[in-house]
Amino acid sequence: MKNILLLIVLFSFGAYGQEKKEKRFYTFSIYGTVVVNENYVPFDKHDGENLLKMSGIFIRNGMGYQFHRRFVASINFGIDFHTRIGMQSIPGYFNVQYNIWENKDDQFHINFSAGKLWQLSSAFDNGNYYSMGLGWQLSSDKRKNTTIKLDYHRKIIEGFENGILNSVSLALGMTLF
Repeated sequence: MKNILLLIVLFSFGAYGQEKKEKRFYTFSIYGTVVVNENYVPFDKHDGENLLKMSGIFIRNGMGYQFHRRFVASINFGIDFHTRIGMQSIPGYFNVQYNIWENKDDQFHINFSAGKLWQLSSAFDNGNYYSMGLGWQLSSDKRKNTTIKLDYHRKIIEGFENGILNSVSLALGMTLF
């Protein structure tokens, strides 16, 4: 009986002294995607073209849970505008994030996502969605963090010219705990 009581006391002090890392959060990000401009001529001052052209804008938001200081999972939805090819999509996906490195409250992470592209009307395309990338979460205070991400996106789209749309994008976002 004394051993059980001692274990209960030790576990309660151990749990009481640790900061709780498990928490719910809301996340919001805006992605910009660029492509290399085929009309760009290097070192030509009269060209008037830029090396990179804007290809798309993605807006994402989601709800998630941090299970451990290194493991995060979330459910996300968004809207993607591929301005270069005139295509729109609505991805709904599950995201898993693993924090590789952390310094105080800043975190460097890898993330993987998989989901569906929803066709809510004829203006949107149907298919599957996958992505992976790297990110850096900068701590602002205990309740909000700024996030910078570099992600690779793959969309497998029914009826698209070759069936696959790949893109790389840079994102700026915010996480609210």
